[in-house]
Amino acid sequence: MSLEIAVSVPELARQVELQGFHAGFVTEHPIPSSRWREQGGHDALDPFVALAAMACATSTLRLLTNLTVVPYRSPFLLAKASATLDVLSRGRLILGAGVGYLKSEYAALGVEFESRNARFEEYLSVLRQAWRGGAITIAGEFVSARDVVAYPPTTRQPGPPIWLGGNSSLTRRRVVRLAQGWMPLPAPIGPETSPARFASELSPLLEDLRSLAATADRTEPIDILCVLPSTAPGWSSDQSVELVERLTNMDVTWLAVNGEGSTLDEAFAFIDDFRSNVIGRV
Repeated sequence: MSLEIAVSVPELARQVELQGFHAGFVTEHPIPSSRWREQGGHDALDPFVALAAMACATSTLRLLTNLTVVPYRSPFLLAKASATLDVLSRGRLILGAGVGYLKSEYAALGVEFESRNARFEEYLSVLRQAWRGGAITIAGEFVSARDVVAYPPTTRQPGPPIWLGGNSSLTRRRVVRLAQGWMPLPAPIGPETSPARFASELSPLLEDLRSLAATADRTEPIDILCVLPSTAPGWSSDQSVELVERLTNMDVTWLAVNGEGSTLDEAFAFIDDFRSNVIGRV
């Protein structure tokens, strides 16, 4: 992400809202390794600060963390940042959450990598308690607090929607138990990848999620967000339109696209092109 794009986040958010997009998302990598960046990784802004800037520039755009790595920070700090954003945006936050996978980033942040799954579940529980506001007493494996006070409570109760990211069967089981949405992570896409192949690889994962929900007697709907490979080399707008139609028929409820461009003009051009050649054709 170029600095020109970074400082233009409010303008970009205003533009995507005007073009009919329903949400904007920001990723999270607070301190990635040089090796990971050189092998295809990316830079990222702090998601809560960036989404707050987007909130100030818009009025209806939903604000998604895609995704915040829950074990990276104290759940009380995560509760403070997310609840503040939710309140200031008048309830537009969707908390995309995940466990993360970069050992080097865990090490740099001083968090034990091997305990990340246990931390994730405990931290989510603490987060939800803090979102209610008021006094909290907790004696957990990783969090201990006595008569502390969380503020502010979130706009919606019991809290903003939580969408979990990841492709593992463990993630899908967690979605059924703990979340309102699932964000499967796309596999690498190349010129040889067709919309049919992309959809066929996602289909059994969706079937597994529905089977798990049925077994658990879950009746609450689960939002599904899928990121389109529109910026992959060799991927055309016609393929994107075909894939949108396939995924819609598979009951995918949200579709997203990564922005493109190193200057503001290039980013605006990408937004306009995607609006005209994909959104406008489905």
